[in-house]
Amino acid sequence: MQALTWQDDTTATAQSSNRALLRQVDDWIVAGQRESLLAATEHWPATDTLAVLTRLRPARARLMFDWLPDGLGLKVMAELDPDLRSVLFDEASLQTFTNIIAMMDVDEAADTLLELPRSFAAQLVTAHPKAEEISAVLQARNDSAATVMRLGVLMAPANWTVQKLTKDIRARSQELSKIDMMFVVDAERRPLGFLRFREVLSAADDVLLKEILHPELLLVSADWDREDVLSMARAKNIHSIGVVDGTGKLVGGISARELGEILRDESEEDMLRMGSVSPETTQFDTPLTILRRRLPWLMGGLLGAGFAAGVIGSFEEALAQAAVLASFIPVVMATAGNAGIQASTVSVQSITTGINWRGDFSGRILRELFGAMLNGLCIGAITAIMVMLVSLIVDLHQPVFLALTALIALTCVTTIAGTVGSIIPFVLKSLKLDPAVATGIFITTTNDVFGVLIFFVVASALYL
Repeated sequence: MQALTWQDDTTATAQSSNRALLRQVDDWIVAGQRESLLAATEHWPATDTLAVLTRLRPARARLMFDWLPDGLGLKVMAELDPDLRSVLFDEASLQTFTNIIAMMDVDEAADTLLELPRSFAAQLVTAHPKAEEISAVLQARNDSAATVMRLGVLMAPANWTVQKLTKDIRARSQELSKIDMMFVVDAERRPLGFLRFREVLSAADDVLLKEILHPELLLVSADWDREDVLSMARAKNIHSIGVVDGTGKLVGGISARELGEILRDESEEDMLRMGSVSPETTQFDTPLTILRRRLPWLMGGLLGAGFAAGVIGSFEEALAQAAVLASFIPVVMATAGNAGIQASTVSVQSITTGINWRGDFSGRILRELFGAMLNGLCIGAITAIMVMLVSLIVDLHQPVFLALTALIALTCVTTIAGTVGSIIPFVLKSLKLDPAVATGIFITTTNDVFGVLIFFVVASALYL
């Protein structure tokens, strides 16, 4: 059988060829012709196989993946983004995944299993040589240091010599993917300090490790919140951290690479929360999962909108006297919501990045207050000018007072929304809640309610 070739999608000819290839692969999968598919693709690199898998429907991609030899399946899993690995599993793939997991190094296996449902992952880990260590990670909290730490760290007894350490590294070179942390432990595997590579390389062979170790090692517990680990690493400008269990034994390490993963994960989680979406949400959620993860946020928004509607209804008499006021309601609500989100987003950023001068908190709030006031004055002035211009064309009742109402109301609404939006994330942080929630439905609905209330109070006092 003639082998198929996947081409880079750089030309129209290549794209057309790839579409034909995908149709052929799809036909083989539907027909159950495993031998034909494997014969045509047996010499493909893992990247080409992955390119085809990600362009197939998930159900058919899972079947094709199940057909792949374990060695190729392992390479594909290594190339695949962790967030997409869960797409390739189903209950029928249990043995395939078990074989692949058993061939992975301990950290790659842990990372892969963490992306799968815990009950399914627990079945896959049994064949791995270090199943006990990985199982401990799977049982940890999703936001704990244990789920991001590196298990395959280099730890050596304090009574070893430099020669014995270097000999051990050479013997286990295939197991150690990257050596950027070297810990020294006692007989109970409790950490005593760390080693620097250049000092190990320059030391004599008979020098004991305890003579060249650095005791100023930063340690965290495996159940620490990983966001706290990131904040501490930034504050102390440290890029290698030891992780210990409840008995004080070294169980892993966190390097600059893991800190980067924490930052990425926390940023993605904050983005989802800012959009009023559950952090567990993925692009592969089923309709029922979407319902479960998004409906509570929508219900919160509905509740806030109900309060806003109640406020508007309480000023029914005012609307009856001057129906033109109704046209300003969306302007007020949008302005209040946008001002609040802008201010709260900046506050959330300062909290999550750790770039926050605590002694300047009052000054920061004052700057936000006056900045919001200036923005409100500009928005209000523009709206007032538009009211006066419209009054030249349309007969408006008391256009000067209507313009003045718009000016004062929008200034007050924007000032309050900006100030409250900048404070709320810090309040949530002090209450041990995620400050990113502030930029979602919480700020939007709160500002909608207060914005409409302030507008009608000002309108009642000035215009009516």
